[in-house]
Amino acid sequence: MSKPTHTRAALEDILTTRICRSHEDIQRELAKRSITITQASISRALTRIGAVKTHLPDGTIAYRLHKGTVTHRPNSPLSRNSVAHYMAERIIANGTVFVILGKPDSGRFLGTYVDDAALPSVAGTIAGGNTLLVIPFSHKNYAKTATDLQGLFPQTPFTSNT
Repeated sequence: MSKPTHTRAALEDILTTRICRSHEDIQRELAKRSITITQASISRALTRIGAVKTHLPDGTIAYRLHKGTVTHRPNSPLSRNSVAHYMAERIIANGTVFVILGKPDSGRFLGTYVDDAALPSVAGTIAGGNTLLVIPFSHKNYAKTATDLQGLFPQTPFTSNT
C-alpha cells in the first residue's frame, strides 16, 4: 500500500473510531500509527476524503466522515462529484459574485472542488463554515461563470437576484 493510501485509510479509520476535535488530535492519532504528517497535509487530506466538523450530543465539535462520502475511492472524480453535489444546497447569484450555500462545514470542501476545476472564468474562492464565495475574473464574464458553476453543480438549485 502506498504511503498516501495508507495515510488516507488510517485517517478514515480514526475519524470513524475516535473523537478528534482538532488537527492536533488527528496528528496525535496518526503518530500512534507511526504516520508523521503536517497540519497543512491533514487539512488537505480531510478535504479529499470529505470529512466535516459535526456537532456531538455534548455540544462539542469533532471531525467525522460526511454521511454519503464514498471512502473506497476518495480521489476518484465520481466520489468527489457525488460528495460535492450532496454538500451544495443552493447557489445564489447577485450580479457581482456567487454564493454557494452548503451543509454545515462544507465550505472548505466546496472551495477545493471549485478550485480544482480550474474554471477560467473564476478569479478565486473564499470558504468559511457552510458558505463558499466565488469571485469571477470580471463582470464581463459573469454569465460564463454562472454557466460554469451550473455545469459543476447541475443538481443544485440556482437563483439569481439580478
